[in-house]
Amino acid sequence: MSIAQLFSEERARQLWESLPEEHRRDHFDSTNMPEDYGQAFTTQTIDRTRGWFTQALSFRGLPEPMVWELAWCVHQQVADGYSINIDRFQKLRRGLNLAIEHGGPSVRSVRSLTALTHEEWEREVRSAVMRTNTSTTANLSTLVLHGVKHLQDRLAYAYHDGEWWRLNVWNPGLDRRIPQREHEPSGRKLANFSQLTTDWFREAAKWWLSVQLSTEQYVWSSVKSRLDHLKWFQWYIDQAGCTGPQLVGSPEELRPWLLGLVDSLNSHIAMTGPNKGGKLARNSRRGPLVTIEVFYRWMYDNRAEAVSVLGEPRWARLGLQHTVLFRLEDKPRLTNQLPDDMALEDEVISQIAAGSGVLAAPKAEGGLDDRQAFHALMLLIRTGRRMNEVLMMDFEPLLPLLTTGKEDSREPDGFVARLRYQQTKITGGDPPTIPVDQEVVDIIRVQQQWAREFVAAHGAPEGTDPRYLFLGIQNNRLGLRPYASGTFHMRLSALTGMLAITDSVGRAVVISKTHTFRHTRATDLINAGVPIHVVMRYLGHLTPAMTMHYAKTLAVTAEREFLRYKKVTADGRTAEVDPSDLYDLLHLDQRADRVLPNGWCMLPPRQVCSKGNACLTCDKFVTDASHRGELQHQLQQSEALIARRQTQFTARHGEPMGEDNVWLSGRLAETRALSKVLVALDQVSVHQDGQLRAVRGAGTSDRPEPLSTAQRQEPTA
Repeated sequence: MSIAQLFSEERARQLWESLPEEHRRDHFDSTNMPEDYGQAFTTQTIDRTRGWFTQALSFRGLPEPMVWELAWCVHQQVADGYSINIDRFQKLRRGLNLAIEHGGPSVRSVRSLTALTHEEWEREVRSAVMRTNTSTTANLSTLVLHGVKHLQDRLAYAYHDGEWWRLNVWNPGLDRRIPQREHEPSGRKLANFSQLTTDWFREAAKWWLSVQLSTEQYVWSSVKSRLDHLKWFQWYIDQAGCTGPQLVGSPEELRPWLLGLVDSLNSHIAMTGPNKGGKLARNSRRGPLVTIEVFYRWMYDNRAEAVSVLGEPRWARLGLQHTVLFRLEDKPRLTNQLPDDMALEDEVISQIAAGSGVLAAPKAEGGLDDRQAFHALMLLIRTGRRMNEVLMMDFEPLLPLLTTGKEDSREPDGFVARLRYQQTKITGGDPPTIPVDQEVVDIIRVQQQWAREFVAAHGAPEGTDPRYLFLGIQNNRLGLRPYASGTFHMRLSALTGMLAITDSVGRAVVISKTHTFRHTRATDLINAGVPIHVVMRYLGHLTPAMTMHYAKTLAVTAEREFLRYKKVTADGRTAEVDPSDLYDLLHLDQRADRVLPNGWCMLPPRQVCSKGNACLTCDKFVTDASHRGELQHQLQQSEALIARRQTQFTARHGEPMGEDNVWLSGRLAETRALSKVLVALDQVSVHQDGQLRAVRGAGTSDRPEPLSTAQRQEPTA
């Protein structure tokens, strides 16, 4: 159904009458301007030298139903937080007047904006300008083209009295009937079914997806991805043809027809993306097959209702063969293998944090002049949240931290509040909050002040707090829409190029891959020994399997950390075994029996130790700087034990133990070994520039904190 067919003059009158009385005007000026319009209308310059400006807006000269439509559209835009550009609107009205007065016969009798398509309006305006030789702006027809398109989009939903899903374009930003989550990351994106050109397929697809959306089986982003999958099916139908919903004339023909679809996907050359010029990725080929199969299984289960709802009797001909369209081997195996470098090194995080100020710096100083992006990046680094969980935070996301009442016992850098975020990926589970430190609270307070100043500067009523903490800056006077993820990606891509950060092996770090911050935070928590159930709670996961998805980086992290330090033996010499060979020998991820509290045992796997706990006098013992704290503690304990035993021996025998005493000689050998090891560790831990290498390892107490102590603090459930 075209938009012209949706129009009715009675419905247009109802839209007009739905407006508050002070908004039912065919023009607005200083004598009758409503307060909310005065805040939303831009100012048009009449004579800058004389200081003449105006906010006046007029619909006069147009047919009455068109006046009603324009008045209603203006009111809706103001209510949605949009600004009304007076200059553009007046030019739009002028273009419409020209077309109606001097256009062709088809336009002179129109009474609604919907009577012509926006392309037809553009052509009529251009013709009217040429006929009248009117002196006007060069882009008048283009302005009418885009202006009418936007207005028609709003009117299409207002005029449509049927079920919302029967429209070919779904726009949740304009059509309030479309089911939406309270916070929808993709809520401003359209679902356009016009590309499904096969009528029976398009109508069935709309019905199926509307039911899934209404019953909360799918969210809006799922609808978008499923529609993209269905477009592949339409592409194949256009190539191979079909006989209707049953696809082929007989069950025997179905399998070969479907194999043609599989072969077409397997041989298709990607035009965009990382595989450009090559074959589609496995997941890109698997997705359409799975969606098509789910769609047909649902249509089979609801085939009787489909005949009634869609008015298409051929849906009744579906058979059991349509419930399982593809065999297991037809669908590529689902892959979700993440690269091993998803977790960023501490040095890289420090460089990003140090250079991120470029985001907020003014453009005149070489920056990007986007304080919001700077604050959002700081929260991503410190909290490990997903990008949309940060960008869609409520304006006031902080909650009190539940404590035992002993406030004075809290550490200075400890947690001070709980942060509530929007869980946009996983539904269910506990309320989405995490404990945060004072640094995070300070970032949020600064961003709140920026957001308040933004809406106040754009005409929001005094005292208005925006809905979101991070705000889209285009047509968002009231702060009703969040900062766009696409804009954030663009800012971080620019930051990537400006900082040109590389990791320890020289690979470029792409800051716009924001999920790496989540992987880094998760890996840090797991490496630090935080219990899995606590990490689950912190990351917002529902099952341990989801959390262990991040733990797979531990093998790479463990090897990198093991190779980071030089290994020394019990007599203080550098171990002769190559560190990589030593790592393979120990099999640290499998050989827990060779892991010691203060180092490792290099005894071959099939040999049994006969020395008990005399590791410090054994040539198979090896350690490194990551165990320095334990070794220092052991030395202090051993020296204290020797002193106590000497005191007891002297009191009992009248003289101290000699160095030839069997017990004392063993203990002195251990303390000498410990002293040699500690001296050796201090020597091998010095860089060529004389700076001490930072000790780092899972569970070490003196692990460096490049951002803050609180950032690395273990979260509580």
